[in-house]
Order: sequence, then C-alpha cells, then structure tokens
Amino acid sequence: MADDVSQRASRLSRLWSELAMRHVALGSSCGCGAGGVSLQLVDFELDIVEYLEDQGLRSGVVEVEKFFRARPTSEATGLPLQTLLEDLERDEFPAEASEWVLTRLERTLKSFAELHGRRQQGES
Repeated sequence: MADDVSQRASRLSRLWSELAMRHVALGSSCGCGAGGVSLQLVDFELDIVEYLEDQGLRSGVVEVEKFFRARPTSEATGLPLQTLLEDLERDEFPAEASEWVLTRLERTLKSFAELHGRRQQGES
C-alpha cells in the first residue's frame, strides 16, 4: 500500500509541476498578459488545498478529519499543495487519509490537465 500511495503522489507531484506554470485564460483574453490579467495555475494552489481541507473537515471520515485538524491550511506557508504531495510521497499519513486526499487530488489535477494543461501532440 505504501508504494502505491508514494507512486500516486509522485505522479501527481510531477503533473502539478508541469501544470503549475501554465497560464489560465480569463474571459475573452489569454492569461498570458495580452489584453488581460496574467494568472498561472500555481496562483490557485492555496485555493485547492483550502477546498480539500474544507471538504475533509466535513467528510464524516474520522481519520480524514483528524488529518486536516492536525495540518491546518491557514498555517501553510510556501507551496502548500506541493508540500502536501511531497509528504504523501513519503507516506507519512494514515492510509485512510492518504487515500481520501489522493483520490480528490487525482480528480482535481486531471481536470486541470484537461482544461489547461498538457499540450496535444502536434501543438507548438
């Protein structure tokens, strides 16, 4: 189980690193700064972790609630999503909490990849 958690977290960490610097299209202009405000997905890192924490604290799953009470996002500094993924890679959390967090992060980051992320073959 530990290898599975570690491998999944490692894949997500690589995906997030790839996605984090991508620009987000805002309205009718591109987020790259041409006619609009420049935002990157990394600007939403804290929002992602805060959303996870909020859902976790209301999940009704004891291990998940304990996990987020012990690790409040409000005290996070730096890159909270990257730090969370690195801690998951080291398999530092109870299995139930790790599985809950990984499942939601996989869904979230795959959605970002579909919407903003990976270039298709043939794109420049």
